[in-house]
Amino acid sequence: MALTRIASAVAGCLLAAPALAAGTVPHFDQPLTLVRLTDLALSNNPSTQIAWAEIRSSEAGLELARAGYWPQLTLAYGIQRTHSATSTGVLGPYETDYGPSLSLSWLLWDFGTRSGSVDAAKFSLTAAQLSSNQTMQDLILTVEQDYYQVLGLQALVEADSESVQDASASLDAAQKRKDSGLATIGDVYQAEAALAGAKLNLQTAQGQSAVAQGQLAVAVGYDADTDLPLASLEKQVTATMPAAGVHELLEKAAQARPELLASKAQEQAAVAGLEAAEGQGLPSLSLSGSAGRDTTEIGGQKNTANTYDAGLSLSFPLFSGFANQAANRKAQAAVDVAQASTQQLVQQVQLEVWQAYQNMHTAVASLDTAETQLKSAQQAADVANARYKTGLDSILDVLSAQATLANARVQEVQARLNWFAAQAAMGHAVGGLDAPKETTESP
Repeated sequence: MALTRIASAVAGCLLAAPALAAGTVPHFDQPLTLVRLTDLALSNNPSTQIAWAEIRSSEAGLELARAGYWPQLTLAYGIQRTHSATSTGVLGPYETDYGPSLSLSWLLWDFGTRSGSVDAAKFSLTAAQLSSNQTMQDLILTVEQDYYQVLGLQALVEADSESVQDASASLDAAQKRKDSGLATIGDVYQAEAALAGAKLNLQTAQGQSAVAQGQLAVAVGYDADTDLPLASLEKQVTATMPAAGVHELLEKAAQARPELLASKAQEQAAVAGLEAAEGQGLPSLSLSGSAGRDTTEIGGQKNTANTYDAGLSLSFPLFSGFANQAANRKAQAAVDVAQASTQQLVQQVQLEVWQAYQNMHTAVASLDTAETQLKSAQQAADVANARYKTGLDSILDVLSAQATLANARVQEVQARLNWFAAQAAMGHAVGGLDAPKETTESP
């Protein structure tokens, strides 16, 4: 199935590839397949760079939380010069004190403040990594949707071009029958109107195709006016439903969707944050010490002394203006929000899987119907053209058959596009299916 499941390790290698410099026009030697476009997007799109920057930020946050287990050392050098006067107003000699000092502060024990902070940072890092995976899957889905949209609109342009050719042929036939006296000027006018309508549809499709190409270029990470040569859309499509049933797919999504796993990690981070907040109001044991060398100069005489001290302190927070209670309530509210957000996301994921499955089912059924409709419409148009040339049908019969054929072409293109889009949506909804196969077809 034409869907991509990207592991974080593989994505990391892709993101390590150098991105194209701004303003540089890319050159491609061959048509781009969906796999190649996905590789380019993972390397060039800014969203992946943001995701990896957030991971690095979370890694730094974990290191910052672990720093609480280490002693804090401070090296200082102080100098002080004083000049005092006696009660009679006589100035005494200058006194100068200077020297280096080294101080130690080490929190030895607390009631879970540090461990809670470290756990919260660990879960936040896990959430950032999973969110990065989800960002990549979202980007992959965007590239897939834009890719199929471009190919679908290109196919629509081809279908509308065929309709323009058919309308032109009808106009020629009507003009010839009028010249020979077998038709009226009304037939010509009707054929001209039909040709103008076909050209309008073609121009609309061309404009939509240009817009879609710009969207795909931006999704891949290039400027909107970048020309991306694409491998052609498959003409023959074999549509099959996933081997797993919808209930199995729902279970898979619950275990594989990165954003859902990230939400659960954020929930655990909130619980750890509550533990850290509760520890703020409990006793703690700290070790402190210092060593220094103090030199005093008074009236040209210098005295030097080494000082050392060490101590243990056990602190009991008694009252902090109800700050600890407020912090605990805030942390508990964050836990409640995280749990509710996870449950909300579970429901959203289940709905996405259900909708994607039903859309796939509809797309499978629509493909055969659209192909049958196109075949019948083509045959009807051929018969109407032949009967008109022999005078058995009117121009209205021909134009009606051509309108039906044009609509059938559009429906057939849309049915194929819906099938590919349904596959992409299903893969995204369940957290990844099979990788797309390379195509050797050229545009």
